[in-house]
Amino acid sequence: MNNYLKIPSDIKYLDQVKNFVYEILEQNSVTDSAMLFINLCVNECVSNAIVHGNRGDINKYVLISFFSESDFLFFEIADEGYGFNYMDLPDPTSFDNIKKEGGRGLYIIQSFADEIKFKNNGSLVQLKFKL
Repeated sequence: MNNYLKIPSDIKYLDQVKNFVYEILEQNSVTDSAMLFINLCVNECVSNAIVHGNRGDINKYVLISFFSESDFLFFEIADEGYGFNYMDLPDPTSFDNIKKEGGRGLYIIQSFADEIKFKNNGSLVQLKFKL
C-alpha cells in the first residue's frame, strides 16, 4: 500500500481519496465511527484543495500523504495554490454566517481532528488523529 495518493484537481477523484483513506484506516484497526469522521475530514480538506487551492485547474494536483507515529495517524493534504489566511476565517456559527451555504468545512475538521496545522501559507494542511 502506498502512503500517498496524487490526484488531478477534479472532484470526480474524491472516490479514490475515500478508498485510499478507508484502506489505511482498516489496516490500522480504526473503529467504524472514527473511520467516518477521519474520512470526512480528509475529504473536506481535499475538496478545499481542489476548489479553493487549485481553483479546479485540472493541470494542478492534490497530494494526500499518510504516516503514523506511536498512537497517532497523520494525513497531509497539499495543493499547488497560493494558500490562504487561515488565521482570518469567518465564524460559521455567527448570526451573519449561520444561513450561508459554505464556510463550515474547516470548522467541521477542527471539531473532529485532534490537531490541525497549516503550513506553506495554508497550501498544506496536516491532520492528526489519536488512535
